Amino acid sequence: MLPELAADRIVLIVAPRAARDGMLDLTATLARRGPVRVLDGGNQFNAYYVARAVRRHATNLSEILARVDLARAFTCYQMEALLLASPAEWVPTVVLDFLSTFYDENVPLAERRRLLQRCALHLRRLSRRAPVVVSVQQHGYGAFAAGSGAAMSGAAPLAERLNLLAILRESVDQVLEWQPPEAVSPQLPLFAEI
Repeated sequence: MLPELAADRIVLIVAPRAARDGMLDLTATLARRGPVRVLDGGNQFNAYYVARAVRRHATNLSEILARVDLARAFTCYQMEALLLASPAEWVPTVVLDFLSTFYDENVPLAERRRLLQRCALHLRRLSRRAPVVVSVQQHGYGAFAAGSGAAMSGAAPLAERLNLLAILRESVDQVLEWQPPEAVSPQLPLFAEI
């Protein structure tokens, strides 16, 4: 359901669980076409899932999986370092659960915002050569429901998360946001049987 991916574009996907399965399917599709860079901010990469997705469409599994260049970041500092070290080349970049590393309250909010703005510049630099697709957790569903405060001990409050998401939204070219299915109310009969 993604639009045509093109260089000089950053697409942001906002969805529950940061659209994990969809992003892994996208990784498999891109790997079948050529090299792909995957930066994992939320420890979401599942090699078995990607292998199954590749196997459905190709037989040269090892060759295709070798095209996936995976790096994981566990802090916002590591995410910035990974982006800084990523060369701008003709390789699509997929960033899984990007903001997850920025929700650490042990890092002052001003510092997280500064690092996020630097990361946005790095994403722009990478997008000049190849498409960049970034996923983030949608707030208001599951553990991050409005009014729940911090989802877990040490996690940033919802207001901080939304502030960081707003900064990211301003730095991308397109935002795709998951919409929950509309509740279908059953049609009541006009006349009841007696």
